[in-house]
Amino acid sequence: MAVSQNRPRNKTRKRRFYKRKGFWLGLLLLILVVGVTGLIFAERYTRGFRERAAGYDLEKINILEVPSVILDRNGKEIGRIFVENRSIIPIDAVPERFINALCAGEDSRFFEHKGVDFIGIGRAVKLNLEGNRQGASTITQQLARNAYNLKEEALRRGESETDRKLVEIFLSFRIERRYNKREILEFYLNRICFGSNFFGIRSASLGYFGKEPKDLTVAECASLVTLIKYPEGRSPINNPEVNRKGRNYVLGRMVEEGFLTLAEGEKAKAEPLVVNPQPLRRGTSHLYERIAEGTALALGNEGMAEGGFKIHTTILSEAQDAAQKALMGALARAEARPDYTHQKYADYRKESGKPPEYLQGAVLMIDHDNGEVLAHVGGRDYSQAPYDFIEFGKRPLGTAFYPFLYAAGMCGNQSPASVVDDEAMDNRAVMVGGREGILGEWGMEVASPVYEGKITARRAFEQSKIAATVRFSNMVGLQRIAQTAEAFGLPMHRAELLPRMAVGWEEASMKQVVNAMSVFPRAGRAGVGKLVYIDRIEDSAGRLRYRRDYPILNSRQVVDDATAWQIHSMMAGSCVRGSSQGAVDGLYERPFPGAGKGGSTHDFADTWFVGYNKRVTCGVWTGFLQAGAGMIYPGAFSRDLSMPVWQAAMNAIAPSFGGGQLQMPESVVEAQICTLSGQRATQFCQKMMEDKASGKMRSTSTGVPEYFRRGSEPTAFCSKHSGTNSDGMPHDVAIASLPALSEIPIIPKGPVIIGEDPYHAEVPISSAVSKESGMIRRRTNVLDSLDVGDGDAKIDLPPPQRLEIDE
Repeated sequence: MAVSQNRPRNKTRKRRFYKRKGFWLGLLLLILVVGVTGLIFAERYTRGFRERAAGYDLEKINILEVPSVILDRNGKEIGRIFVENRSIIPIDAVPERFINALCAGEDSRFFEHKGVDFIGIGRAVKLNLEGNRQGASTITQQLARNAYNLKEEALRRGESETDRKLVEIFLSFRIERRYNKREILEFYLNRICFGSNFFGIRSASLGYFGKEPKDLTVAECASLVTLIKYPEGRSPINNPEVNRKGRNYVLGRMVEEGFLTLAEGEKAKAEPLVVNPQPLRRGTSHLYERIAEGTALALGNEGMAEGGFKIHTTILSEAQDAAQKALMGALARAEARPDYTHQKYADYRKESGKPPEYLQGAVLMIDHDNGEVLAHVGGRDYSQAPYDFIEFGKRPLGTAFYPFLYAAGMCGNQSPASVVDDEAMDNRAVMVGGREGILGEWGMEVASPVYEGKITARRAFEQSKIAATVRFSNMVGLQRIAQTAEAFGLPMHRAELLPRMAVGWEEASMKQVVNAMSVFPRAGRAGVGKLVYIDRIEDSAGRLRYRRDYPILNSRQVVDDATAWQIHSMMAGSCVRGSSQGAVDGLYERPFPGAGKGGSTHDFADTWFVGYNKRVTCGVWTGFLQAGAGMIYPGAFSRDLSMPVWQAAMNAIAPSFGGGQLQMPESVVEAQICTLSGQRATQFCQKMMEDKASGKMRSTSTGVPEYFRRGSEPTAFCSKHSGTNSDGMPHDVAIASLPALSEIPIIPKGPVIIGEDPYHAEVPISSAVSKESGMIRRRTNVLDSLDVGDGDAKIDLPPPQRLEIDE
């Protein structure tokens, strides 16, 4: 009997778990619970980061740097220092091809995301897992990080990279909600560093390729974009091959993103990498650069990057402003002359790419006791000609060299009363300005100079007599002059010992000249040498970060105090009645205790004026930066160009640095001498001069006070006005040359013969000369009326009475 194989069909089959309704309901509930829990956790975990991100002031996103303030010696702000070399430009000045290169290289979805590119983050994770390092920060995130120094803040807080990234992400969301895409690009491109201290797109464009951003090629745009990730390592100047490789990568990305065709990309990759650095100048003046360099030296570049410092300088703003203004005015007046034929400041255009060739000038003023700089004007316009003449320039001194030349003579056996010949000299004796003709007399700074025959060294100096000074240099010796000038600090060690040295042929810098001139008001002692611009630096919290060292005062004696006083008195005389006449007339400080000396070169290409009072020495130069530029104009004299600038600067410091007198040292004595013979004056030392009021010839004393080193004053009385002696010797034979008598002389009891003196036999003595009238007369001398030389003096007599003859 067969067994049936059929099974009952009403038995249900068991369902799979994922087909059960309870499963999906439970899973949904689980996901919901996990999600809510995660959201709660994320909200709590990120709350602090979101709150911090909300605390940043978005209005300050474009504040690029906290500047350091430059203060003058009285606390007045005179400038600001920005460490980062940048120039802000609008986004419209950035070409579209650069923006395309930026997006391709840094953030391809910039115009699509809302601050964070989650797709980019996923792609970066995948590439990093594959071993290819890839970042995912968007342009907005980079802006947030740099604008608010998030990395530095995280380091201070001891936070992890993840914590910092979270703050960056939430801050990026805020930035995107507050600003549009083009505004974010403008903030970003003006802020980021491109290496080599170039901050911002314009600074980098000029610094690497010497052109404005709008003129960059696609390849050059790619070269700059590749710098963003590694600014220093990919420099096209320092690492051109590395930069070219990075450039080509960016160009390839531009092809992938559709910004370039394949052909355009290959063409750009084939372009050679050519740099043309023409970086921006961060300073606005030569003084600014000196202070910025000094600050960097004191704090270091990393220290300067903090910003917010107060830099207390030694500058006196009133002197700085006055010197700058006066220099600009003097140069403008020179360029306005009809005989000025060079380029003018107003006509120069920087866009030409050529260096300026217009008239330049410089002013340096120092406190000569401690080296503090009160004013520094290194040139006419820093933005056009950043070359600082005070730091780098050297020019011939011309007749401004004379204080040092005559000091060499005073140190020896010469004195201000030494007699030299003031006569025409063959130019072949000096060989300046040609080989033929007569040596010019430009030093007197007058249109028609005259020769005066025999004159004193003082007269030659005060009038800046060229031929007479050349003869004086022969008396002193060129070797001695060079050695003395070198002791003053002038660069004479390589100077050729040729007669042209006597006309100021050798070059010197402004610093050297000002320091050398400071020797005279310092009684022959050298100055401190090193100039000081910065006194101290304080940080934003008021903490002292730097204070200058106070150098030990230099006690080196360059020349003795007697020589210093003699040259000082000769320069003072030049300012009153010589080639620098009028220098003290316009000064506020009265009486002016100091002195100065102007100088012009033989070719009228340079002018100087260097002078001082008791505390301050100031030097002014005008000329051209280009060697061989030729004369400024015919007859360009220091009294017209440099002297007015010096006067303005000295007036500016008068309230703060005026007052006090230079005292004659005990090593100097004063004696009356005859200006025609250089010997001790007597009451007979007279010359005929025309009275300008009456037009008549009158007798005038030739006696003047003169300074001598004690023990060197002349003992012989004037031989020129003493007549002949009993032996019939000529009147011009010096009394000092007469043989000494062996008999003991009788000492007189008074300056004149006691009793009647019908023959007018008064003893000639130097004390008979008066400073006011030139002479003291105790009685009438009938011989005076005969001492009229070749004059045309007339004696008015009454007409004779009518003659009557008695018959």
